[in-house]
Amino acid sequence: MKRTQKILLYISIPALLVLSIFVYNSIFRKPVTAPETAIGSANPMQSSTGQSPAGARPGGAGRLLPVSVYIAQEMAREDGSMRIGNLVANERVDIVSELSGRVTNINFREGESVKSGQILIKLNDDELLVQLTKAEYQYLLLEQRLERQKILLEKDAVSREDYDKVLTEYNVLKQDIEQLKIRVEKMKIRAPFDGVVGFRDISLGAFLQPNSKVTNLVDIANLIVEVAIPEKYVNDNLLGSELQFTVEGTSNNYFARIYAVDPQIDIKTRTIIIRARYKNSGSRLRPGMSARVTLNTGGGAKNVYVPNQAVVPDVKGRSVWVLRGSKATLTPVQTGSRTADMLEILSGVQRGDTIITTGLMQLREGIAVTPVNL
Repeated sequence: MKRTQKILLYISIPALLVLSIFVYNSIFRKPVTAPETAIGSANPMQSSTGQSPAGARPGGAGRLLPVSVYIAQEMAREDGSMRIGNLVANERVDIVSELSGRVTNINFREGESVKSGQILIKLNDDELLVQLTKAEYQYLLLEQRLERQKILLEKDAVSREDYDKVLTEYNVLKQDIEQLKIRVEKMKIRAPFDGVVGFRDISLGAFLQPNSKVTNLVDIANLIVEVAIPEKYVNDNLLGSELQFTVEGTSNNYFARIYAVDPQIDIKTRTIIIRARYKNSGSRLRPGMSARVTLNTGGGAKNVYVPNQAVVPDVKGRSVWVLRGSKATLTPVQTGSRTADMLEILSGVQRGDTIITTGLMQLREGIAVTPVNL
């Protein structure tokens, strides 16, 4: 009986092992047919129809980068393209003291309008007035003495040398009096022109040194519109022409007349600054405001335009990606005026060039791309 049990045991163990392997393979492993494996390994880019999808390189070399493109064309330059400028005060000055002294009177309120010549600050001039009074008494005595010396000189009672000495003393004292009067006048700090005073930087009783700032004075009745335009318009007849501008916070249109053109072109931006004068009736506008300026320059001329999003700023200026053959090439450009969705190209791109407009962040020099909208 023991021998029979051993034989059954030796037969059942291998059978159970084979059965376990069969059950494992049936449940946990998916069968892979030879034809599917062959198709999957032959061309992973191939579809079920046996054709490669659009944009795939033959031979399994990878996908071309899909991009949208725009064919550069010449367009009539829009008349009155908008540029951002600034409003500048016609006159602005810091009011400072010329002499030292203690402030005895402040004759203005911050933010009020003042007239040319109006006294703004008065410094203590008591000591100067005493010196002036003393000098004027001395002057009267010298004047009488000089008159007597002149009579004596006519009678040869005194020498010419004695007369000239008294005359010199008289003239020197006369100049000393004029100098004292000037110093007394300078103790009154006046407004040099009509305008609006700013915040005061001193208090009553403060002791001012020469060149101490008191306040600032701004002429806001007349403003200057300052704006930079491309250098290509430097030879246009700009002087005397009118520009239109708007400011933040109002929909009103304002008009100013150009009176000056900067003789120097900015070599970094390739622009030139123009200035126009605006009569600020009612003082509604203030210096420092930004102005959206519309200037009619180059109207009717045709230039190359590309979409705004195609232009890439970099450390050297601006560039666009041009499709040459099937590869992307970064090309530096100079830009001009801007419209709502297009940007004028002054140089670097020719009419008919294919400009890449999407996928710009993925582009590298010489990368192969495929247009999706041609």
